[in-house]
Amino acid sequence: MPDHFAPGSASHPPAVDRSPEADGWRPLPAVLNGHATHHGTRPALSFVDHGRDPEGTWQTLTFAEVDLRARALAAALEAGFPRGGRVAVLCPQSVEYAVAVLACLYAGMIAVPLFPPEDPRRTERLAAVLADADPVCLLSVGPQQALCQSLGGGRVPVWAVEETEPRLARDWSGHRAGPAEPAYLQYTSGSTGRPNGAVITHGNLVASTRQVVDGCGLSDGTPIASWLPLFHDMGLNIGVLAPMLAGAHVALMSPLAFIQRPRRWLRLLGVHRAHFSGGPNFAYDLCVQRIPDAAGLDLSSVRVLTNGAEPVRVDTLRRFTEAFAAAGLAPDAVKPSYGLAEATVLVACNRVGQSWTELALDGDALAAGAISILPDRDRAARVTTVAGCGRPVGQDVRVADPETGVERPPGSVGELWVRGPNVAAGYWQQPGPTAALFDRVLTTADGGEHGWLRTGDLGFLHDGEVFVLGRIKDAIIVHGANHAASDIEDTVRRAVPEAVPTAVAAFAVPGGDGEGDRLVVVVELVAGPQSAEDIGLRRRVRAAVAERHGVRPYDVLAVRRGSLPRTTSGKLRRGDCRDRYLADGRSPDGSTDSKESK
Repeated sequence: MPDHFAPGSASHPPAVDRSPEADGWRPLPAVLNGHATHHGTRPALSFVDHGRDPEGTWQTLTFAEVDLRARALAAALEAGFPRGGRVAVLCPQSVEYAVAVLACLYAGMIAVPLFPPEDPRRTERLAAVLADADPVCLLSVGPQQALCQSLGGGRVPVWAVEETEPRLARDWSGHRAGPAEPAYLQYTSGSTGRPNGAVITHGNLVASTRQVVDGCGLSDGTPIASWLPLFHDMGLNIGVLAPMLAGAHVALMSPLAFIQRPRRWLRLLGVHRAHFSGGPNFAYDLCVQRIPDAAGLDLSSVRVLTNGAEPVRVDTLRRFTEAFAAAGLAPDAVKPSYGLAEATVLVACNRVGQSWTELALDGDALAAGAISILPDRDRAARVTTVAGCGRPVGQDVRVADPETGVERPPGSVGELWVRGPNVAAGYWQQPGPTAALFDRVLTTADGGEHGWLRTGDLGFLHDGEVFVLGRIKDAIIVHGANHAASDIEDTVRRAVPEAVPTAVAAFAVPGGDGEGDRLVVVVELVAGPQSAEDIGLRRRVRAAVAERHGVRPYDVLAVRRGSLPRTTSGKLRRGDCRDRYLADGRSPDGSTDSKESK
């Protein structure tokens, strides 16, 4: 067991649940072992390698083979390290990555899903997470061992997953984890400061994975496909945990293979006859931009394509659905959803057969924190159209005042709070942030309710459905009115087609005394920052934002392509943009020629 963690702030590990209620408890390894016993010859895990062949080479393991490899590596870990030690997984996207994570669960180790040390730009982030997790071992593959050894300074053992002898499987202890035992640390992709590792217990893992299975209609007969990185919460659940729990066959490909040729993902959905897959906004936008027609694609098997962006853009949903209708894509297949690492992965989603909900809101009322649905979208008012993320799955969601923790009345915007068996136990070795976010008290008309997670997301509930407006920290307050950064960014994208898709950042900087925030907009242009004056960037952005949101940007900057900072999951780091802007007074990337003259 770990020697540094307890939920909340204690310094001792949580006790394993040995109560009678836990007698029927089946951790994920026990479920997977059962699949191997009862239908071991069925395919379980495939990886389509586009590195060797642009068309893709398949590697497939059966349930018996996955179980055998996981037990063998688990036995090796048990022989080398005390139970509860952290084990960092640094494999590239592959079947080895999945086996490594599963082996940690089998052995009672705490997996730390990370990415391989291939990109120098991520080395600092990777080193910070490793320093925080303090792993006893690094798991990788043979070709990457040297890089991992260098990263660990030669002090941490590095093991190649594929070199583990299968015969070791017979030495596995048969460890059966209790619900309260930590299963893995899911590090959030925050921008600065100390990394936050959400402690996902075995109870959280099973509860959340069952929520995904139930919410997305999965079974052992529903194939799954994914390109999402396995170190990300959504990628890990779709690509490993949910398929292994449901007994479904999952086919993986690498994120790079998708980025290089988005058609590969859609082709995989057809070849694999996939029922379930997903991605963020940019993935659907990229498909529309880079795939000129749907010829040769077959998406008729797809029932759930989850979109877990914050927030989901309605235009993205519409464009993708329309673009690939000719390939047999069902009009209700693309489904907005909501989740976060601190809730393991999923909070709410649209069920199979249900189309997403769109609401046209009065933008002025929304800026004041109220929900006013417009019956006529053509009326002369600023309109904000939002997509619903479906109903909560196996948990409760409320809207609270972020300052007081008092539940907000219906029709009000506030912070989304979540309570359920999927909510993580806290942050690894961080009692302060754990106390601030986890096990909070929600004040209701009936008194105080314990066990709530503060999500940091603004939103509201309508007819039982969750609507997400954006992060509280990204809210821009000008002249007393609240504006979501994502809404302003969407307006700029529409007004400036010369911008790089998904590469617009809006953020607030302090104004003068009594002035409140000042709005700054940064745009990556396809033709480069030198083209900003030629296309009248400043004038167009200011006019569009003023018309739709009633506020004029204080500053509009053009920057070179690829310069906006992002998280490992591809989301913009607006906080980093703001910090860099304030630090140099020019642009987020520090260039001196990217600012359009006023």
